[in-house]
Amino acid sequence: MDAFKNKKLALVVDDSMTQCLLLSVLLKEEGYQVEVANDGAKGVEKYIEHQPDLVLMDINMPIMNGYEAARRIKKLSGDNLAPLIFITSMDTDQSFIESVDAGGDGILVRPFSPQVFKAKIKSIQRISDLYQQVKNLQQEQHKDAELAEKMMSEVIESRNFALDKIGIIKQAATMFSGDIQLTSLCPNGDIHILLGDFTGHGLRASIGAIPVSETFRAMTKKGFALIDIIAQVNRQLNDLLPNDLFFAACFACISSHQKSAYIFNAGLPDGYIFDENSAIKQQFPSVHPPLGILPKLLADSPLVVVSIEDNDHLVLISDGIIEARNEQGQEFGVSQFEQAAKVGMITHNITAHVLKELQNFCQNMPQEDDISLIDAPCSGWQKTLTPNQIIIPDSYSFEDNLYADTPSWSWHLHLTDKLLATVNPIPLVMNQINDIEGAGEHWQSLYTVLTELFLNALDHGVLGLSSALKDSPEGFSQYFNERSKRLDHLEQGFVHLELNYFPFAYGGKMVINVKDSGEGFDVLKVLKNNRGAQHESMRLSGRGIELINQLCDTLDYQENGTFVMASYVWHNDKASNFHY
Repeated sequence: MDAFKNKKLALVVDDSMTQCLLLSVLLKEEGYQVEVANDGAKGVEKYIEHQPDLVLMDINMPIMNGYEAARRIKKLSGDNLAPLIFITSMDTDQSFIESVDAGGDGILVRPFSPQVFKAKIKSIQRISDLYQQVKNLQQEQHKDAELAEKMMSEVIESRNFALDKIGIIKQAATMFSGDIQLTSLCPNGDIHILLGDFTGHGLRASIGAIPVSETFRAMTKKGFALIDIIAQVNRQLNDLLPNDLFFAACFACISSHQKSAYIFNAGLPDGYIFDENSAIKQQFPSVHPPLGILPKLLADSPLVVVSIEDNDHLVLISDGIIEARNEQGQEFGVSQFEQAAKVGMITHNITAHVLKELQNFCQNMPQEDDISLIDAPCSGWQKTLTPNQIIIPDSYSFEDNLYADTPSWSWHLHLTDKLLATVNPIPLVMNQINDIEGAGEHWQSLYTVLTELFLNALDHGVLGLSSALKDSPEGFSQYFNERSKRLDHLEQGFVHLELNYFPFAYGGKMVINVKDSGEGFDVLKVLKNNRGAQHESMRLSGRGIELINQLCDTLDYQENGTFVMASYVWHNDKASNFHY
């Protein structure tokens, strides 16, 4: 029974009963089962019913000739190879040409010997077997590719931050997409966003996706500035990618508490800020070649800084959207995308409306390139930071531990001159803390304290920038542009950072000392102005000191404001439910 099932099936289509009988005998001797049809139309019906492994077709038959039957069978077979051999008495060039045009895989001209017939069958069957092997291999590769694509998607997109708030279109031209969309939360509550497009599409175009995503997330989590992340990704891809492969990308940082967005476009179409009235508030053209081409970023391509409002939206796109074509060969284009996005802003769903308009435009045209879009709201990202409470049992002597004289370890860093423009010490110190003490949520507030203290020392101390520039949302852009200029021309100055760690049984204390080379400021006046403000939303500048004061146990400015000592105290989860 099993042997019968494993036999191959041949279909003989001939209006001659004698020829059908003769061919059937020869085929059975070669191990085939045989089905017979006496005209082309019946042959097509039998093919649909039995799906044979081999078809022998006469040419001149009633109702439907062999050429027409062969065309229909080949159309029905799709990507399955059922070899079709014409059996004919017409030994002419025209019959050979028409047989090939009709889809025939071979031709036998009567009369022929049984030996020649069997040799032809074996030859055709070898081709069929090879085709099936290739097909099986392709199916296995397809399954492997599906598994690899699923794993890559889980590694890349599934770990994105705020998938419920950020709209994303990802539509690959092939199984593997050369586009990536990444979102990650910074320790201070800002959000980093990346839309990238590797050259071409498919598996080869996606080889850099995993290292880029890992670098982007790891550096964001450690608190590196956006420009530092971009520079590292560029170095990494320059080393990793072949010469003909590069990475067009747009990076963004949305800072709700600074009312600013920082953009770096390297080779993608313009990015956009849409306001609540669906108007284009700002566009971000490419300011740098795609990443991976140059060994380091161009010095004259800084981040673009723009002011944002709560109801604004940041929208980034890949060129697959604007270059999508319809049946007439016309591109979707920039203007149609902008109009679709504006309507999407009104309906509060940019991704859905852009995708709908794109599909209506392209209809059934095959997709030529990967299509990607990111729509991120410009508010709701600011993290609420609250002072830490010390939770300990009543029997515990808190004073003895909190005010111990000798730290268990200390960390020092002295940055001078040009290093102040190129080195961000905060990720370095946070990495050191995590290596020594392990990870913990209490380090997030410490990150904010360290960042504010260092930036105050650098910006207002060394660089002499006035925080009054940030009294309006537009002022943030002016502030950071001026900051960049002064860092570029910085010839002298220093910031000294020192940390001393004091552990105790139910938490710990970090004493932070920061000294800068600036002229200082009137500490009492600044503190008085902060206390006199009615509401923080009314005062965009000068919030750093107030925020540090809220998060720290003590904050003491000395030496005319050029030296500050702050103590940050926290508890751990092993403490009891008694509050100090």
